[in-house]
Amino acid sequence: MSNFLRHFTRPRLDTHEEMFVRHNETVWNKSTHNRCDGEILVESFNVASAIVAYSYLANILSRRYNSKIIAYHYLQNSPNYKDKFHKLDRIFESFNADILHVKNNLKQKVTLTKLYKSILPELKTKNDVEDLCIDGIWIGDLLYDSHLRNAMAPTIDLDSKAFQVSLKESLSIFVFWKDYFKRHTVKSVLVSHCVYNLAIILRVAIQQNIPCYQINATHLYCINQKCAKRYSFRAYNDYIDYKNHFERLPIDKQKVGLITAKERIAKRFAGEIGVDMTYSSQSAYTSNRLQSVIKPSNRIKVLIAAHCFFDSPHPYGKNLFPDFFEWFEFLGQISKITDYDWYIKTHPDFLPGNTKVIDAFLKKYPSFNRIPSETSHFQIIDEGIDFALTVYGTIGFEYAALGVPVITASRNNPHIAFNYNIHPKSISEKSQILLNLPDQKLNINKEEIYQYYYMKFIQNNTENWLFENYNGFLNDIGGYKKQIGSRSYLSFLEGFSENRHEEIKRTLTNFINSGDYVLTRDHFE
Repeated sequence: MSNFLRHFTRPRLDTHEEMFVRHNETVWNKSTHNRCDGEILVESFNVASAIVAYSYLANILSRRYNSKIIAYHYLQNSPNYKDKFHKLDRIFESFNADILHVKNNLKQKVTLTKLYKSILPELKTKNDVEDLCIDGIWIGDLLYDSHLRNAMAPTIDLDSKAFQVSLKESLSIFVFWKDYFKRHTVKSVLVSHCVYNLAIILRVAIQQNIPCYQINATHLYCINQKCAKRYSFRAYNDYIDYKNHFERLPIDKQKVGLITAKERIAKRFAGEIGVDMTYSSQSAYTSNRLQSVIKPSNRIKVLIAAHCFFDSPHPYGKNLFPDFFEWFEFLGQISKITDYDWYIKTHPDFLPGNTKVIDAFLKKYPSFNRIPSETSHFQIIDEGIDFALTVYGTIGFEYAALGVPVITASRNNPHIAFNYNIHPKSISEKSQILLNLPDQKLNINKEEIYQYYYMKFIQNNTENWLFENYNGFLNDIGGYKKQIGSRSYLSFLEGFSENRHEEIKRTLTNFINSGDYVLTRDHFE
């Protein structure tokens, strides 16, 4: 196509996107197209703030490995492709990326068909799906979570057409990347998530000893062979090290950290929105009171803090149950043989389909009572809840800080390094705990809660690595969920300077050179 025709067939960008494209073409010169020693694969992820982060890390890695940048995406057959992803291609091209459409060729389709026919009959249980490995590469958890999300299903029906479609989709991605890595010299991979099918490329790359990075506007993780097993092939699993790392801090810093954490938790409990949770739009800890939600009785009162059934059950790894629906079913059976008062509370901004699942559960297990989602946790605790149940939720530290024992359903949860929750090691142990709640004694050490909070939300907080004032950036664009839009580009450009540009590059270079798992403030200039 001639340059004249290409000019008129290029997608139309809005003003902010045009500004960002021109900026990229200025600061990232085209010399990377001459690099030929390999490829840096970058997921074409449609969130503007993350794309800014990609532009930096991709170009730094390109220069480091003398390799070209390849932006890949899976949605080229989408009806909205030309309107949405063709525009996205133009933005990625502006920081030196070539475009790769992930689509099986004829040979790969033949391989896919054989693989599908051999695997489907072997998947007899949900645990079989969760544990699925191919050629030594674990993809079952990614398939599982992708199916729940795409089908908006609370659990897997192995005989359903929807699951078979999900299986084939996951296998098609797996087959593509297995073949691609055989035929191309890939030096590094950048992804948006370490869950869902988005992470299949990461698992394939790790087997080939290729370093992978999960990056966004606030966090950066390196997932390679060295740390993959320890951190379950995932980002955000540095909670494993919180306790040990806190104990290595200087004593004076520990003291200040505990005081700061206590103050910040107090702000949360005062109902302040967004304290160390920039994605939060409302507080579950307000002073508002509804009509009494806990019935007066002498029985033990148990609260289930429900998770979204369709969201990834495996963000940290495997749990005691393959999904949240199975966890609920287990608790439903326990309710039949115990004399407790059972309650369920959902999050106020759950996806709509969750209500239907909860309604069916309440009909099947009438011992459970629904608490309105807008009810303050203060009211629930004041009215006498004795125990709270979660798989790995934030109530693990929140309820513990308010003196209520929390029982988790996963060894892969952010609170596992500490003793302020009860962490069963197996389903049978969890059964015994729940059947004998009157005998459960937990001495909650609040100092441990403050240690956890400090490490997660303060010491390891890297929100300002890309945007010099991330909270200010969110205020500027209109809130956390607005990061997807092009206003993010304008906000970034308004804060851009050569000094800041070099500072970001040095931070990323320090992190890459360190070989560390997670970006921390130690990597900042």
